Amino acid sequence: MADTPAPTDPQAITRVYPAGQLAIEWRQGLCQHSGNCVKANARVFNPRRTPWIETEQATDDELRAAVARCPSGALRIREVG
Repeated sequence: MADTPAPTDPQAITRVYPAGQLAIEWRQGLCQHSGNCVKANARVFNPRRTPWIETEQATDDELRAAVARCPSGALRIREVG
């Protein structure tokens, strides 16, 4: 199973947040905590809340735009449908 990332691999997906036809993947090991996601859309991204990502607070386009501002690649969009 060489394709399965090891648990210590920073590329390993830490959490998946479904959003209809999309999902936001978050890789904690890559996160630089720049805050760009929060600045882009504080309704969706709030590190003081659990869960810290609430995808239902934005449209698909808004989610894509916020994730695109992540400089580390810790946040990614995956098409699920």
